[in-house]
Amino acid sequence: MKTRLQIALRDSTTATRSYVIVNPLLAKHLPSVPSVSLEYFKQLGDAVAETCEGEHVLVIGFAETATAVGAAVAHAIDDAVYVHTTRETPACQSEDGETLVTEFLEEHSHARNQALYLRRRLRDLSKYDRLVFVEDEITTGKTILNFLRNIAYRGKITVSALVFNGFDEGAFAEYDADFCCLQRVGYVKRLEFAGPPNPRSGTDIDLYHNMCAELAEKIVSAVSLTDINDKDVLVLGTEEFMYPALILGREIEKTARCVKSHSTTRTPLLPRNGEDYPLRSRQSFPSPYDGERVTYLYNSASYDTVIIVTDAPGSGEDALVGAVQSLGRANIYFVRTRNAS
Repeated sequence: MKTRLQIALRDSTTATRSYVIVNPLLAKHLPSVPSVSLEYFKQLGDAVAETCEGEHVLVIGFAETATAVGAAVAHAIDDAVYVHTTRETPACQSEDGETLVTEFLEEHSHARNQALYLRRRLRDLSKYDRLVFVEDEITTGKTILNFLRNIAYRGKITVSALVFNGFDEGAFAEYDADFCCLQRVGYVKRLEFAGPPNPRSGTDIDLYHNMCAELAEKIVSAVSLTDINDKDVLVLGTEEFMYPALILGREIEKTARCVKSHSTTRTPLLPRNGEDYPLRSRQSFPSPYDGERVTYLYNSASYDTVIIVTDAPGSGEDALVGAVQSLGRANIYFVRTRNAS
């Protein structure tokens, strides 16, 4: 079963992800018919059950939006133990009282701190053949990875969600992992290439132009043709890295239905509604060049495919990728280039 997903903006200054995927069958943000939601959750449960047949399983739902779907998934598995993480401190009144297993971060959230408690008789994770993680939506998988690294667990796992939103399963390459979802929303593919000389210190213009053109050809060769042929495509540069994005965009124009290109910017401007006013929307997020300062993206729109090209060093792309994901269900390519000497 698939459902029509929508994007809502967070009203929070503490969240690092500016948007939330609103799933109308989740019975959380929007009212839903109970029997329909439970059948929807059961479909994920049935898929997960196939990965752990005959095993002793601990199912972990993540607070707060996956607490119900987590229970439904656990119910589909024979003799599973179910627990969900929490931002509360449970008060277990039995003699078999709860103990704290671990605390961990949901880094993108408005409420970052989570914890897992288990009754003492259930606490030994080594007695489970598999841990099953259940989320309503997974984008990077970082919350589950934060949890796993805190408990140093090396057994079998199943990573499951109603929706994989640009989720790269390669993030779990070090684990013996299975994956289950009901719906995939786009994906994020990261590429890296040698780029043109750095014009910040001076370069021969013909060499610079020709290497930008060569970079464009390499990127087009690496991108799936189904993502650009007869599709609406955005090529997004970053701050000073504009010219390579335009050269790439012109190359993609040969086969795409429509190609647009613009860039993130340091310039803080105010959007407003008005027929003659140029800026209608603004997103702000940490710059991939320097996470201590803010960069902006104006007049965002929805595209089939977005190709981000940058020469920003190191990491720091998550905020930019998240901003693009908040626009809709585009397939995203994040291309990092290394400046030639």
